[in-house]
Order: sequence, then structure tokens, then C-alpha cells
Amino acid sequence: MTATTPRTPSATRAPAKTNPVTRLANRLLLDPTLGVITLLVLVCVVSVFVLPEFLTVTNLTNLVSSSLIVMILAMGMTVVLVSGGIDLSIGAAMALCAGVTAQTLLLGVPLFGAYICGLVAGALIGIGNGILVTRLMLPDFIATLAMLGFASGVLYIWTGGVPIIGYMLPEYYYVGGLTPLFGSITAPMVTALVLALVLGGMLGSTRLGTHLFAVGSSPVAAMQSAVRVDRTRVLAYVISGLTAAIAGIILAGRNTSVPADLGNGFEIQAIAAAVIGGAALSGGRGRILGAVLGAITLAATINIINLEGVPSSYQRIVIGCILLIAVLANRGSDVVSAAARQRRAARAGVATGDAGGPGSGPRRPPASPESSGNTAEGMAAE
Repeated sequence: MTATTPRTPSATRAPAKTNPVTRLANRLLLDPTLGVITLLVLVCVVSVFVLPEFLTVTNLTNLVSSSLIVMILAMGMTVVLVSGGIDLSIGAAMALCAGVTAQTLLLGVPLFGAYICGLVAGALIGIGNGILVTRLMLPDFIATLAMLGFASGVLYIWTGGVPIIGYMLPEYYYVGGLTPLFGSITAPMVTALVLALVLGGMLGSTRLGTHLFAVGSSPVAAMQSAVRVDRTRVLAYVISGLTAAIAGIILAGRNTSVPADLGNGFEIQAIAAAVIGGAALSGGRGRILGAVLGAITLAATINIINLEGVPSSYQRIVIGCILLIAVLANRGSDVVSAAARQRRAARAGVATGDAGGPGSGPRRPPASPESSGNTAEGMAAE
């Protein structure tokens, strides 16, 4: 008989302790929604001390109202980012759908029929983006950039560079939020809330939402799990087109005119709000709640700039800087998440080795990402 050497307690060494600041930073990076909530609270606290008028009811109402268009666009952008794509045409699609709605009203179409025409235009733009990406195999960036040029060009040629006016009906003032429903509550606020609940429930509780995360995480693994990848990606762009149409209908009612450059710059704000809210540019991660909070954070920052009297030309610089910081934080979140997975896998390997004795057979390796329940295969199988 051969003597076996007993295991020492040092084999299961306790993990090194980290200071509270490091633990807090890791927690914020692991949960992007918690991070954007913290950022929003910090922005509001600083604003209260610097600008006392920030917390007035009138200013807060204006802040929420000004964030609604970007908020709705960011929800659609989040769905596309979750699926692993990006939609640069969302601003131009919004403007074209606003033009379609306004022009149909000028032709005497009832208000509801005009809304349907605008929604159909947005869905067609989404289908076009999906076909370019899935059938022609164009990169998402190139396909949606081409659609941006197409949609904005069609609106400019159609209007001749002259804003569309004279289409407003008394009911449209409610849709645009110029006339509140009751108190300070407007129809765009209710629309954004309903849309957030619908899209949030879709991403979190439906098969389509599971497939979107699966495709964004790994298209190959999703395809091996019987997920129809192309159809899922087309549906993501259709949802983005519909949200652009809803935003366009509201914006046409708010502005009471539709200029040819109505959608300029909105795609950058939508991407910034979605990324601030925790959506990953690489796909497979994102929350509708994060998009909502990201849009409010972006609007609060712009609101502070306006209250300080900074020229509006600096707003794009600030938005670009915020987007850059959000992307860097997103990268940091990926690194921290990967390190956390490695630590869990290492602890699982040590625990497996400690549980096995001399006659328990060979030690099993840690579970690979492909075999875990959080992968595309596991999500699709559910």
C-alpha cells in the first residue's frame, strides 16, 4: 500500500481582500444600470448645488419632455445593439416618417390613418436595413449608413428643402405634447412609458427577447440551437424602425413643421443614451431601463449646459465626450465580467478537486462558457 498525502487547508486559499472603493467600482462595472443610476444621481446632486433652479418643477418637466424623443429612439437602438447590430439610420428614418405623417394629413387622410402610414414607413425602412444586412451580407455600419443617406435624401428631394407646414389638427397638439392630457402629463410621456414596458417585457420575458440576446452573444451558437438568426436580426431592425416612426410622429406634432434636416444628430444621441444605459456595442447585453435612464442622464447634462448659458454648439462636443466615456466604461465592464467568470471557474475547479478523494476518478475541468446555462444555447433552449 502506498501512503497518501493529506490535503492541506492551503489548497482552498481564501481570495485576496479588496478595498471598498475597488469593490464598488467592480460592482458598478458589472451592473451598467446601477452605474448609470449612480451617474444620474451625481449629475443631479452637483446641479442642485451649482444651479438651484435645476430642481424647480418647471425645469424638471422640461427636462423629461426634452428627453422623450431620444428615449424612444434609444429603446429601439438598444434592441438592435442587443442583437449585435447598430442602426445609424434611426434619425433619418424618424424624419422621413414625420414627413410621411405630415404629408398624408395635408392630403386629407384622417389622423389615425396618417399615423398608420408613418408606422408603415418606419417598418419598411427597418425591413430594408434587415435585408441589406442579412441577404446582401453588408456590415451593419455600412448598410444603415447607406439607409441614412437614402432616407434623408428622399425627404430633401420630396420637400425641396422647404419645411412641411400647415398639417396640424387640434388633436395633433395632444400627440405632440403641446397640450397636456392632465396636469403636467402629456401624451408623449404616456407613450414612452407604455413603449418601455412593452419592449422591456419583450426583451426579458419572451422567446424573441431570448433569441435577440442569443444572436448578439454568438450568432453561430444561436444557429446551432435552431434560432433563425436572419429573421431575428430583421425583426430587431423593424422594431428600431417602428420606434423611429413613433418618435417622428411625436416630433412632427411638437415642432408643428417638418424640415428636411429634422433627424440630424439624433442617431448619435440615441447611441449615446443606449450605451450609457449599459448596451454593449459588441452585442448580447442591454436593458430598456438602462436606455431610459441613459436618455434622462443625457438630457440632464444638456439641461445643465443650457442653464449655464453655454452656447448650444458645444452640446455635440459634450455628447461626443459622454459617448466616449460610456464606451470606455463598457469596455471596462467586459474586462471585469471576464475576470469574474474566470474567478468563479477557478473556485469551481478547486472545490471539485477538494471534493474528490483518491478513488474518485480524474478531476473534471471547469465548465466552459459553451456549456454554461447563460450561453446562447442555454438561452435558446429555454
